[in-house]
Parts: sequence; structure tokens; C-alpha cells
Amino acid sequence: MRTSERVTAARDAKSTTARGFIILLLALLALLTAFLFVNSTYFTVGSVVVQGNKYVAVDDIYRIAGIPERINIFRLHTGDIQERLKNDLRIAEVEVTRQFPTTIIINVKERLPLAYVASSYGFVQIDKQGVVLAAFKNLRQVNVPIITGIRLGNVYVGDRVDALPLQNALAYLAALDEPVLNQLSELNIQSPDQMIAYTVNSVRIRVGKGERLEEKAKLTRDILAEIQQRNMPVDYVDLNFASPFIKFKQ
Repeated sequence: MRTSERVTAARDAKSTTARGFIILLLALLALLTAFLFVNSTYFTVGSVVVQGNKYVAVDDIYRIAGIPERINIFRLHTGDIQERLKNDLRIAEVEVTRQFPTTIIINVKERLPLAYVASSYGFVQIDKQGVVLAAFKNLRQVNVPIITGIRLGNVYVGDRVDALPLQNALAYLAALDEPVLNQLSELNIQSPDQMIAYTVNSVRIRVGKGERLEEKAKLTRDILAEIQQRNMPVDYVDLNFASPFIKFKQ
């Protein structure tokens, strides 16, 4: 091989080595950038979607699950999220999955609240068994009826309230289906023998004693449906008689 050819071959070999080194360096730089991006706490990477919730706010679910304001789904562990949410009494079931490429889905099934009741702290949210699901200093948004005429003492989340007047009120409300329950704003316990429900349209329903509650719930559903369909100007409904009495507005 002539000298000029050897020089050219050596130059080409060096050029190839240099290009290979540059490519390797760029690849390492790209991998490092990707690693830092994936593990960064300063950038939002992906999204967390909450499904199935009606009573528990999305912000509350984020807080319970430990999801930061700047979401990086590569730093979130679905198993940890699921365990944290399972520990909240308001949530009956939860499933956390990853959806390609950058989404985490939180699917919850809530333990349904039935009513709010005043307590020494403020208000508590209870289910049909009388279990305290949550406590609030103030009620900003009411999505189930408030039971009035009774105030609980120092009760905490997880406690079960078994006072008889309250149990009767819960039994009546639990026998109503959701569309009817949504029409009630308040259930007042005037005495152990006198409960009065109020609709969002200010119709009074005299439920009376804590007996025949399932029957009274069915009558409530049927009568409210008729009032709505016929646009009847009703003052109050009395369910204490064998045949309900309806008093119309003058």
C-alpha cells in the first residue's frame, strides 16, 4: 500500500471512530435526559384520571392517594395509591391501573352517604348503618339530606351511631331510592314519635313514628312522583294514616 493510501485509511478510521464516539455520547446524553425527565419533580408528566366518584371530590382523592400537585406518573406506584384509598371509609372499592402511554386511572366505588347530622365538631356524614364516613366544620355543598332535631356529641370517623331516633330516620331514608332521596333537603326529628321530611320544593311529609317505614318510603316515592307529574300545589303530606292525607295550598 502506498503512503498516501495508508494516510487516507488512517484518516477514515479516525473519522469513523470519532463519529461512533459522538453517536454514543449523544445516545448517553439522550438516555440521561430521559432519565432525569422521568424522575423529575419539576415537570408534569402524564395525568391521573378519577372515575366513579360522586360524593368524594377529586381533590380529596388526590390528597388521600398522596398525588402531588406536579404529577409525574413514573414516580407514582399504583399499589401504594390503591392501599391509601382503601383506608378511607368513604371508599368501598378501588382499582388503580396504568393506561398507555402516560395515564393512571383511579376507579372508585364509594360507600354511599345517606345523611348529614350536626355534631359537637360541626357536621358528620353517615351511611345507612350509622357509620361516620367524614366530618366537616361547615357544609359547603349538601348532596344528601340533613337530619335535624338531634345533635351528636364527640363522634369520630369510623364511629357507629346507634341512637334509636336516628336509626329510625336512617331506616326511612335508606328505603328511598336515589332520585327520591335527592328531592329531600331535610328530615327533622321533632320527637321519637314525629319525623317530618322536607323536599327541596318545601313540601312537608309527615312521616310520624318509626314504624311501617318501608311502606312510608314507597308512599313518599309515589306521591312525590304524582306531585311532580301533575304540578300539584301541595302544602303537606301525612303518612300516619292507612290512606295518606294530602293538604293542598290555599
